[in-house]
Amino acid sequence: MKMSQGRGLAVVTGATGGIGAAICLRLQADGYGIIAEYRSSHEKAGELGDHIRGRGTFFKAVCSDLSTPDGVKAVVRAVRETLDDHPEYELRALINNAAKLLGPAFGEATVEQFDHYMAVNVRAPYFLCQELSPLMTAGSSIVNISSASAHFSSPGDIIYAMSKTALESLTRNMAEAIAGQGLRVNSVIPGFTDNGHPEFHDPSALEYMSSFSVLGGVADPQVVADAVSFLVSDRANRTTGTALDVTGGSTVGARKRSVSSVRQFTEK
Repeated sequence: MKMSQGRGLAVVTGATGGIGAAICLRLQADGYGIIAEYRSSHEKAGELGDHIRGRGTFFKAVCSDLSTPDGVKAVVRAVRETLDDHPEYELRALINNAAKLLGPAFGEATVEQFDHYMAVNVRAPYFLCQELSPLMTAGSSIVNISSASAHFSSPGDIIYAMSKTALESLTRNMAEAIAGQGLRVNSVIPGFTDNGHPEFHDPSALEYMSSFSVLGGVADPQVVADAVSFLVSDRANRTTGTALDVTGGSTVGARKRSVSSVRQFTEK
């Protein structure tokens, strides 16, 4: 079992989205160096890097397509190179946040869509965990970002919901596999979270999303980032194989609603 002696390094996938960027900034504030994977938002990646480096913290951006095996390999390669080039750092956290979001509905899905969702949302996290967990020191932590969609009927976003259910299954079943290394793995379950998408400024869409939470409203990305911060910290050193629900009660039970997906507001 490799014991921790160096500075912490965190890998965050989907780092340029609203939740991903909030996670990066929170972990940077917690003292982690950041390896930020992103798909194509070069400008946002540059801005995130400038912000984090400006605070004297290590930052490396990795542009990759996690729907492909080569995209996963690019992230693993970047982590290995960083650990070789910066021996003062140790890999202490992996946050599987990248995901293909929403749709398609049950009767609309194609084989190609099914495979793409599963590749990004399930296969990539699985093999990142498999490849990177051996590089982590005892006491380190993996967090998989799930979704409330996995916990209520989501016929309009069925493949997305299925993929997040699978991700939570990975969390539960992997916990025992990595416990012997002194590693932990947990999930965070967000509800609707304002990631900057235009739909969050549509009153009808916002009312629809708010109807799922017994507390009302939608969450700020910082809510998810705070949950991740807790789970990777020593405060959660006896927490593994489970999920932290920050949905505002969205998983308590189905709420009355007139449409089956928020996607229907954006297709008008």
